[in-house]
Amino acid sequence: MAEEPRKVPVPPSASNEATTEDKDKAVADSSAGPNVQPGAQEGHDMEQQFNQFGYPNYWNFPPYGLPMYPNPAMMWGPPPPDWNMWPGMGMPPNPYNYQAQKGKGFHCKGGGRWNSSRGGAQGGGKGGTGRGQRGSPGGGNIGGKGRHLQPEMPSESALPMGSKWREDWEKKFKEHTQKDTDEHSQDLEKLLKELENHVWEASQDKEGCHVMQLALKECTTKLWPRLLEELKNKVWEAVDHPHANFVLQTIVEVTNRQSSRFIIEECMERAVDLAKHRYGCRILCRISEHCLGDEQAMKLIEKVLQDDHTVSTLCCHNFGHHVVQQIMEKGSPEHKKAIANVLSTDLMKNAQSRHASYIIEAAFDWCEEEDKKMLREKLLTNTNIVDLAKHQFGGFVVKKLAGKQQEEQDEDADEGEDKFTKDTQIMVQNLLKDHKEELKGDKNGKKVYEDIFPNDEDGPEQEDEDKGTP
Repeated sequence: MAEEPRKVPVPPSASNEATTEDKDKAVADSSAGPNVQPGAQEGHDMEQQFNQFGYPNYWNFPPYGLPMYPNPAMMWGPPPPDWNMWPGMGMPPNPYNYQAQKGKGFHCKGGGRWNSSRGGAQGGGKGGTGRGQRGSPGGGNIGGKGRHLQPEMPSESALPMGSKWREDWEKKFKEHTQKDTDEHSQDLEKLLKELENHVWEASQDKEGCHVMQLALKECTTKLWPRLLEELKNKVWEAVDHPHANFVLQTIVEVTNRQSSRFIIEECMERAVDLAKHRYGCRILCRISEHCLGDEQAMKLIEKVLQDDHTVSTLCCHNFGHHVVQQIMEKGSPEHKKAIANVLSTDLMKNAQSRHASYIIEAAFDWCEEEDKKMLREKLLTNTNIVDLAKHQFGGFVVKKLAGKQQEEQDEDADEGEDKFTKDTQIMVQNLLKDHKEELKGDKNGKKVYEDIFPNDEDGPEQEDEDKGTP
């Protein structure tokens, strides 16, 4: 019994409705057998429009009619339209390929459509090129997430910005031993004319920001406004810029308080954001160092410290802790006391923090003795010192308090701060000696103990005994 021939799909006419003539032609073609293509007649192969799989013939659309795609069901024949495939080398994408759905996986958003590290029309996934944008391959930063970092294009500027430009000006000003000479004034005037109306542009350039800093350092008080006027109302743009933020730092360090006040005023409403910013924390640290005598600068610092929860967050923040530590060193006694009170609310947690432990060490250097005694009393309660000694970051606080055991103690210790330090060292060292065996059995505790007692006689013998124990 002969097999019934497979019905071959026939493309509809232009009006999307099959005419009677088309239907009769399809039936006649199908009766010839499965290997005869629709519309094919002997001696007229060049007039074929569709092959037996419903694809256009290879002379109409070359990439898709050729048997170049491996298909398990039909050996090397063309794949069905719903089979997700990748094109051959140098071939354009297959228009019959369906759009991969969003999600994670090889055929989805996680792996891309054709390559596990690049994205297609649905966006690449977490591959080698990161998250892609719709319609662009990859689109992410190589080796991570985010958009692709475009190469920095050289800006069309009237300034000859480049390493040679910077080196030439640095060389000129190094030759001047004094700033009051005529040659120095002439060179400075030439530099200021070059930078005129291009101060913001130069501040954003890798080499131009160095020239800007050089000009600020070489200028006198009367000449500063010529440079600073163009930077007003651009402070937050400069804070967020990897090069311009150094110009702001130099302004705070070099100029007088009146000249740098516009930076403080523009940052006043976002003081906490400035402290948490990667570059902004540097500017706030410079303000703490050089401008705390200014009324506006004090208001800015008070906005950072006005909320205990905010201070606690900044102490453990990657960038914020630098600001709190600088205020601890340069701030007023009221600022230091406020920070010490916040640290004492959860002292053990802060002492074990990677960032807050720096501030606790600074507190024993810069706080008033009353605040130091409060912190010391809490640290010496129960076995807190021993627990900190066995902690990765708490051990630094312990070493700060204990110091190092000296072979000969200075008997003529001064009163006040030195006496407090000596008493603290003795108390902490005695506690550590009482828990020597416990500390020796811990990796971090052993290191802390050996750093504090480098001349301990029992250290090497105990180590040999431990090594000999099976």
